Amino acid sequence: MFNVRSFIGLQNVISRFPTTQHLKLIYPQFSTVQPESEYKISEEDITRLKRKFASPRNIVSNFYNQVERTQNIKTGCHFGFNKNKKNQWTCKLSVQWPNPIVFSSMATTKAKAGETVSLNAIQWLQDMEKLDHSGKPLIVSNKQRIDVASSPIASIDLSEQNVKQISSLVQKYTQEIKPLINKGKPVLIEDDQTNEDELNFVLPSFSHFDYTNRNEYLYKNSTQTLNKLVQLPIDNYELDILNMIENNQVTIIKGEPGCGKSTRVPNFIMKKYSQERKGSECNVYVTQPRRISALTLANRVAIERSEELGNVVGFQVRLKQILPRKPGTIVFASSGILLQKLQADPGLKEFSHVIIDEAHEQDINTEILLMLTKNALKLNDKLKLIIMSATLNAEHFQNYYGHSASTIEIPGFTHPVKTQFLSNQLAREWGIYDTTVEENGKPYWNPQLVANVIKWIHNNKSPGAILCFVSGWQDIIDVNKLLQKRPHNFDIMFAHSKLTPEQQIEIMNPASNGRRKVVLATNIAETSITINDVVYVVDTGMQNISSWNAEKGIKLLDRCWVSQANAKQRRGRAGRTQPGECYHLYTLDRFNNCSEYPTPEIQLTPLEHTIINLKIHSQDKARVVLSKLLNSPSVESIDIAVSELQLLGALDRDEKLTALGKRIAAFPFDPCLSKALVNSVFLKCLDSTLTIITYLSSNVNIFKDTTPADSRIIKKEYSSCSDHLAVAKIFSEWNSTQYHYNDNSNSSLSRNNLILISKLKNLFTQHLYNSMLIEDKDMNNFNLNSEKSLDQLIPAVLVSGFGNLVFRKSFMRRNGRLDYTFINDAGIKVIQHSESVNYNKDKENELLTYFREGRSLDNDSVMLNKSTYVPPTLAVLFFNGQASFKHDGHNNCLIYIQNGKRVNISCSKGDWETLLSLRNVLRSFIDFLMETYGHYETNDQSFDEILNFRDSLCSVLCKLVEK
Repeated sequence: MFNVRSFIGLQNVISRFPTTQHLKLIYPQFSTVQPESEYKISEEDITRLKRKFASPRNIVSNFYNQVERTQNIKTGCHFGFNKNKKNQWTCKLSVQWPNPIVFSSMATTKAKAGETVSLNAIQWLQDMEKLDHSGKPLIVSNKQRIDVASSPIASIDLSEQNVKQISSLVQKYTQEIKPLINKGKPVLIEDDQTNEDELNFVLPSFSHFDYTNRNEYLYKNSTQTLNKLVQLPIDNYELDILNMIENNQVTIIKGEPGCGKSTRVPNFIMKKYSQERKGSECNVYVTQPRRISALTLANRVAIERSEELGNVVGFQVRLKQILPRKPGTIVFASSGILLQKLQADPGLKEFSHVIIDEAHEQDINTEILLMLTKNALKLNDKLKLIIMSATLNAEHFQNYYGHSASTIEIPGFTHPVKTQFLSNQLAREWGIYDTTVEENGKPYWNPQLVANVIKWIHNNKSPGAILCFVSGWQDIIDVNKLLQKRPHNFDIMFAHSKLTPEQQIEIMNPASNGRRKVVLATNIAETSITINDVVYVVDTGMQNISSWNAEKGIKLLDRCWVSQANAKQRRGRAGRTQPGECYHLYTLDRFNNCSEYPTPEIQLTPLEHTIINLKIHSQDKARVVLSKLLNSPSVESIDIAVSELQLLGALDRDEKLTALGKRIAAFPFDPCLSKALVNSVFLKCLDSTLTIITYLSSNVNIFKDTTPADSRIIKKEYSSCSDHLAVAKIFSEWNSTQYHYNDNSNSSLSRNNLILISKLKNLFTQHLYNSMLIEDKDMNNFNLNSEKSLDQLIPAVLVSGFGNLVFRKSFMRRNGRLDYTFINDAGIKVIQHSESVNYNKDKENELLTYFREGRSLDNDSVMLNKSTYVPPTLAVLFFNGQASFKHDGHNNCLIYIQNGKRVNISCSKGDWETLLSLRNVLRSFIDFLMETYGHYETNDQSFDEILNFRDSLCSVLCKLVEK
């Protein structure tokens, strides 16, 4: 049997304050003598406390609220703010307990002033021994500490019928099912079939005669196209590059924008082999960080070779491919596809050359590719590796590959690009008088500035397309709305990863007659694609960076400044085919303060998915494996990720894959999503959960041309308390009628994105099949709806995987009115996006679960776009972590779900014992299924008995959450 620890916690949860009745406040006799001076601490202490406390003002406010509610005294706590003529904020905090004192601070923003004042107050309260080192109250009342973690946030009251059903189920498990489980492992089914991913590219076997014919064809083709190409700077270095590739296992090409490296280098290699009449031995695989780059480059190279796609040149991206069927190939692919190939063929023996293009972007896939291809060179001494980029740090790469690598630099050719940075004079020309683009060191989004610049170019400059770089999808929408406000003469196109490849490729189309083309794009259009008619580039200097904030306990998507390397790439898009102009909407000083190169993605994002994927390639500990990367993440980040995977149940204490880990290691999405998906198989809600997981991992929007409020209204028709379930039901309804559906039948839904979800769902079904969780990898043959999905259990499987809870916290307003808000496990205030069905429902739902996503807000809170209500009973049964209880002195129990921090739910002792017995059965039974599901012979009688028990278990769980 595998050593599995399933249903163990993923994220931490925090306790919350109780809902209390109005108290009669006793006013102590305070001294009217004010302190001689204000209390201030050093800058060093401020910095130290900032690192420790994410929400200092919340800590101070909560402390004094707690004092007033528990000590029956008026503390006189008051925050006062004032803004002076220089736009600086002053904050004063005055308190009368335990001693009268005033704290004050001045800063450029209201939030910063309040933060500094609060940090001073925290240090003072710690000095007065009223707060402990973690910010919890130490209020002396009967010599006992008030532990806010002991406050229940919800209650459970099982009906007599519920208790009987659970007791009967537990008894059946103990007497009938557990003996079957203890018999040992079932007989494994031998499967002679090879599970081939639909994207595998393996050429069929060929005879000597076939190879000879192919060599002759490639030779003739190379001589015919030899002199037809437009000369590019890299053509002068062809022999140097080929000699370097021949004499070195690794070649690093730093080619300036416009030099032609992405299209010409693969062709140089193929031409050399073809002219030596051994073209069939040349199979070049070129990776690109983005799908649109792979598609456009493949098309361009095929055109340059005067061939159709699928002859010599092909491409391979998720859900779309055209591949050559004869040896002697050049294939452009997204980085993730090559990672899949490395799982089956670590030595990449089917390729003669692998080219990793745009290596400077340092996304996670590229980082891992560099490490795994470095290992492939050891396994396959015939393999040639070429690393290419326009702005890479060549010395950094040279040191990584050592003596086996050689570097060549190629000058570029771009037409002259007139470059202008933001200035007051330019802003006045554009009709903008507010030139604020930065606030507290972060970019300040001003869509009106962007729209005005585009209109100004249109009215004052000669014809030519405009390419505008913004940070994300919402920014694209903002600018588009402003451009569409009045009659215009624009053909507006979008470039964003949310769009399908077919939609993205539309940016290559010319504008309609007499109209100006405007492309609103994220950094997806920075590299490897050339939009021939672009003359003008508008660069906001912004990009969205996804990062894991351990303090706030959430994955954040924040707007940040680009690096200088990114800015140069954007500028270079203007001069690819003709002289151009670039308008950077930030100052030259701001540009000079940007980092020279982008921060590697692997140093910003959670590492759980990376670590579990790498377990396919190496069973070494994560620290050892990740230390081999070109840009290693911090040891602290690695340790946090390993701990999360161990809590999730995917790794054991020795960092080996558990039964869950082995099932999900090759899944193409976050392990949290993977676990939820696996559990949905066991709890009979696979169809809806698979839709939800596909939706969350695909980063697409199912709606089009709707406001957030409109989207919320539509979703509420399908679910009043779960964004995730609403999306699943909307998709299910559309999928059942899609053949009768067209773009005009429901203008609020995006047909293209729903089709994409359908295709991805079918692809992910194959992963379930490979993990032996379903019986057929074709969703059309294996009907996921053969048994009605138990959607009541969706919250259970989601919280078991997500491992995140936000919970309702009560607080007293100054007018004495009781109010509520949501906070997460780190004590950070959580706001629901106006698109969410849980928007403005703070008073209704005690617990919500969410996937790791959000946006950091200026007032030290975070925003969630999608959430699902979790009934307290399911939270106790499925939330990962150790559960315990203690009496409160009134025959009541406080249930502690311990996971570093804790969330407490009250119930009677008898109900707790009943729930604990069911929780233990669930953990044991799902552990068993995790190890054995799919391995039983279908005619095994014990298998039928186990599945019948599973049905009974699901039935009881559904009745527990019936309203």
